[in-house]
Amino acid sequence: MEKEKSDVVESNDVTNSAPFNHSLQDVNIGPRYPPKDRGLRAWLFLVGASIVEITAFGFPFAYGVFREYFFTHEPFKGATIVSTGGVLANGVLQICVPFVVYALNNFPNHRKNAMWLGCLICSISPISAAFTTSAEVLVVLLGPLYGIGAGLLFAPSMHFMDDWFLERKSFAYGIICGAGAASGAGLSPVYAVALEKYGYKATLVAMGLLTLIVTAAGLLLIYPRTPPEKALKPTRKDFDFLRSPLFLIFLITTIVQSASNYAPTVYLPSIGADFGLSNTEGALLVSLQNVAQAIGQPLQGALADTNLSFYAPFVISTVGGSVSCLLIWPFARNLWSLVIFSLLFGALVPGFAVLRPRFAAAVIGKDRKATPSDSSESTTEDEEKEAARQRNKSLLIFGFLTAARGISIVVAGFVSVALVHEDSNDLSGYGLGTKWRGLIIYTGVTMAAASFGALGKFVPFDAKIGGK
Repeated sequence: MEKEKSDVVESNDVTNSAPFNHSLQDVNIGPRYPPKDRGLRAWLFLVGASIVEITAFGFPFAYGVFREYFFTHEPFKGATIVSTGGVLANGVLQICVPFVVYALNNFPNHRKNAMWLGCLICSISPISAAFTTSAEVLVVLLGPLYGIGAGLLFAPSMHFMDDWFLERKSFAYGIICGAGAASGAGLSPVYAVALEKYGYKATLVAMGLLTLIVTAAGLLLIYPRTPPEKALKPTRKDFDFLRSPLFLIFLITTIVQSASNYAPTVYLPSIGADFGLSNTEGALLVSLQNVAQAIGQPLQGALADTNLSFYAPFVISTVGGSVSCLLIWPFARNLWSLVIFSLLFGALVPGFAVLRPRFAAAVIGKDRKATPSDSSESTTEDEEKEAARQRNKSLLIFGFLTAARGISIVVAGFVSVALVHEDSNDLSGYGLGTKWRGLIIYTGVTMAAASFGALGKFVPFDAKIGGK
């Protein structure tokens, strides 16, 4: 059971005094909760949620370093399946989100319990992986198992964020996402050095123990702004957004964009190695991409929160990402050109992810609009229930979009493996030769295709397939 933390207005002395007794005796002064979008408690929550994000996404972001080590060292040397570990962790994490969100909509008192369970799973996963010599078992432990734990951490934090932030939601989510990227930047060189000096067993055990300690500290900062609402009885209307053309546009766009989002993170160290870069320099490329992402995501989130439409960062992310993939990456054959591509891709492309809360709000027509519980005006019980149902629906839409992103990332991971010709030594011509050309063109073209989702700006939110 989550502990209710609120500041209650003490009103007995006022209402009992003679001058005010008559005029205020019928006034019901209830609990006053911390404000949304500002204040110390909101920022402390953001710190805790950022730590959770580091646990959930930091390892998948840094997995390219592990992939390069596993692929070139015994006992996993030459096993191409190790390339899928980070993609599976990231994908399964996101696929879990709608299921966890829907469960928490019906059992809101168990949000923190789910997060503690996720913390334990994310700690056990790398420690267990340290003691296997099978590439397949390694991938299962560092991929799906870690992803399940990360999903149990991430989804409840979004439940809490929806309560703490409204008008600055994209900026807040950008900070949270940026924290995960920043951790990838800091952890990649650390993991690279640790793997070379101590081997994968000691590195994975240390990672598991640190995950437990740091994540537990972050969870202590996370608590609800208001007491959990009474769960509403599930109805078919909870899923009527599935008939919304606007939702379907965002869904398809998310799938297409995500299909090209993750390949550079995984393969940049290997591309660098093909052109003579050391493992440390390869890790540097991943780190720089993550640093750019940590800066770009909050900035694009802040842009989405302005009076400009969130379609502005939408177009910047997709069109800018496509240009960098098709005009810069194909010619990057040394450290500095790869650095330029890493920075551009990291600054532009991942910013698309912070727009999902805005997508969800736009689908239900509530983007940045206050709900009755946020207003000082009196509301009826039916209005409160409808507002709660809309909030739950928005979270569920976010969950569906996140799951679509996860599925796309998983599928794209296997597509990427097929597109990379590991047995080829041709590194000449456009696209870094036969070995990498297919992957690079695929990434750029799918990113360009995702930009057409901006046409959703002209679709009314209340349109429904099959009528009202």
